[in-house]
Amino acid sequence: GGAVRLNDQPVADERRMVTQADLTADGVVKLSLGKKKHILVRPV
Repeated sequence: GGAVRLNDQPVADERRMVTQADLTADGVVKLSLGKKKHILVRPV
């Protein structure tokens, strides 16, 4: 448990919605799975 992170914060609720409030100052959302798998999502 706790391996999934959104902007480096653990995600406890598997049904959590990603919203505009989750965007970083760069306008992206960072998703992480474990220590090695990371992606940046930029909405268009």
